[in-house]
Amino acid sequence: MENRLFDVDDGMDEDTCLAMYDNSYDFYRLVLETFCKEITRTRESLKVMFGDDTTEDYRVLVHGLKGSGGSVGAVRLVELATKSNALIKEGKWEEAKELHEPIIDELTRLIELIPDKIR
Repeated sequence: MENRLFDVDDGMDEDTCLAMYDNSYDFYRLVLETFCKEITRTRESLKVMFGDDTTEDYRVLVHGLKGSGGSVGAVRLVELATKSNALIKEGKWEEAKELHEPIIDELTRLIELIPDKIR
């Protein structure tokens, strides 16, 4: 097996992802590359929608982060997106707003982390 892409403190569940991708680092790298492109756009859309208070559109994007984050093993992102999605579904927008900056920060961290790791 190749050298690991991520360090333990990177917050990425590399082992689970590799198991999903038949232990193919080449495929995992492709998924990570696509994920980075996606979350760069999503981050900007979330910022706009947050300012506009478009809760349902915002929730759709946050919901999508649960799946895409899981596909690359982004544990913290999945946790944040899951909490935010649940709060918005329950009509607790004010509470969900408190998770906006942590989600943006985590997306930014991943956008900076992943390209360095997959080169």
